[in-house]
Amino acid sequence: MSLSLRDELRVVLSPEQVLLVRIGRSFTYRGLKHRVLDKRSIPCAETSVGDFPWSGAVRILAAELSELAGSTAFATVILSNRFMQYALVPWSGALKDEEEETAYARHFFRKLYGSAAESWELRLNPERAGRPQLASAVDSRLTDAVRISFDGAGIRLRSIQPSLMVAYNSCQARLQKSSAWLVLFEAGSLCLALLQQGRLGSVRTLRAGSDWRDTLPQLLEREAYLTDADATTDEVLLWAPEHDESVSPESTGWPKSTGWKIQALQPAIRPGLMPDYERRFAVAMSG
Repeated sequence: MSLSLRDELRVVLSPEQVLLVRIGRSFTYRGLKHRVLDKRSIPCAETSVGDFPWSGAVRILAAELSELAGSTAFATVILSNRFMQYALVPWSGALKDEEEETAYARHFFRKLYGSAAESWELRLNPERAGRPQLASAVDSRLTDAVRISFDGAGIRLRSIQPSLMVAYNSCQARLQKSSAWLVLFEAGSLCLALLQQGRLGSVRTLRAGSDWRDTLPQLLEREAYLTDADATTDEVLLWAPEHDESVSPESTGWPKSTGWKIQALQPAIRPGLMPDYERRFAVAMSG
């Protein structure tokens, strides 16, 4: 016997496509059970002049949500790294509260990116005293449009998460003690983050072409040169779960003898979702 609950929705927004995974939830005598009810991958049309890079994805999201009104209890939205900006904000003992921390982080982003940062929505990852904080920033017009879409469908938006956070949380057991380069690849983008005993020492997002596997060793060498020499490591943990096996370090497409030890990270998938697992929906189904 089981008691059905309203569904959970997981959404991934990127410039090229919108991924939606609808997950059914029910209570059984063994506890809460999850199963995939529906998976959708909808390509985004090319943006028109005057559009934002995320305009097409938001239009698709609003249309899809109109069909799910009334059946979905809550949703999680994951944003492509191509919509995000990241920075490690230096520690300051002079800050008294969260409001001052946010103002300090915004000032830091303004120095990096100029006046555009004024309209960005910021999120700070809590850290212990004395350590820099990871800050993520996204155009507030994007997050406002996403929230309006869910409000219009009557679906509770539980969280909006950047891809970097999703990758780290999905592989936290592997990463929390690691000293390695965490490399997140998605179409058109590479995010390079240096982990020092599981803590971020640097983070940078770069454009990536089809030759990214050939250029990755040089990019890592450059990033290593720019960071603290005492923090160097030759271990690379690659997060690219939604792509086919051709991006795996074991595939023949990788350059030989790069000097880097590259391992692929795999997302943590709930057991009930495994029968319907597909690589292209890996990010939406992780966690």
